[in-house]
Amino acid sequence: MTLVAQVTSYPFGISSPDPVDLLRAAGFTVRLSPHARKHTPAETASLLGDVDVLLAGTEPLPAEVLARGLPRLKHVARVGVGLDGFDVRFCIANGIAVTYTPDAPARSVVEQVFGLLIGLSRRLVESHEGLRHGKWQRFTGVLWQGKTFGILGCGRIGRQVAVIARAFGMNVIAHDIREDHAWGAQHGVEYVSLDDLLARSLAITVHLPYTRGTENILSAQRLRQMRRGAYLINTCRGEVLDEDELLRCLSSGHLAGAALDVYHHEPYRGPLAHLPNVFLCCHQGSCSHDGRYAMEMGAAENTVAFLRGEPIADGRAVWLPGMAEPAVEIW
Repeated sequence: MTLVAQVTSYPFGISSPDPVDLLRAAGFTVRLSPHARKHTPAETASLLGDVDVLLAGTEPLPAEVLARGLPRLKHVARVGVGLDGFDVRFCIANGIAVTYTPDAPARSVVEQVFGLLIGLSRRLVESHEGLRHGKWQRFTGVLWQGKTFGILGCGRIGRQVAVIARAFGMNVIAHDIREDHAWGAQHGVEYVSLDDLLARSLAITVHLPYTRGTENILSAQRLRQMRRGAYLINTCRGEVLDEDELLRCLSSGHLAGAALDVYHHEPYRGPLAHLPNVFLCCHQGSCSHDGRYAMEMGAAENTVAFLRGEPIADGRAVWLPGMAEPAVEIW
């Protein structure tokens, strides 16, 4: 029987054929996404009847979709890091291995954060668009040296953001459920409570996984606790904040601005798009050529290693047959 690897992540193998070549060299017939966009659940389900491994993107993978792959589906290789919308418990119950590539997109997101921060606070988009329409208007913005920068979620992405922020000369504070004070002392990062982070930071960047514990962590009340005139950057998941309250805080002037790459519903078509103090991107934090290559190659490597019974690279296994519990928090 021919082994079939169905790819639903898009793009895949466009910048480089290497991940597709790796899969084919291992004996897989590779079927790429027939849609040049994020799949709907029905579209994914329709592809799974004769598939051995699914290389998935951020599309929803509820139990009813995954069930369409049984009994043949043995592995879901996530191209990227987020597990929200993915019924990992169904996979565990049915012996389906789950892997991901958590480190691959990190640096791309980190660099985007600073592009968003400076673009937003120096009003670069307004200046650019004005000049394109014949307006010569200079804007005065924030110099970040010496300002307090808050990092909500100080894991693999948040720590890299902190190091670069310190190189800018920022005063960096962080809130995380796991405080590593030795690391903080080494890098000049102070761990604080969430209330302190909200009250002290001139800008806050959010780097949290989307879980029950982080859903709506920036609630209406907490957004109102933020320092007046502060900026908010969110590149993790839209569901961690209250979009309606964010709209009110930005419209009233309580917050000076927000830069968003992620939303409750994507593609985003909401009222935040009409505010002048909002910088919006299309969920593209991981979309550097290097980052994308690392994500795709990592997923292909995970697929081949599992097929051959070889160890999965450190940090990439979510759950494998024989594991008592998943390696990360899942819903």
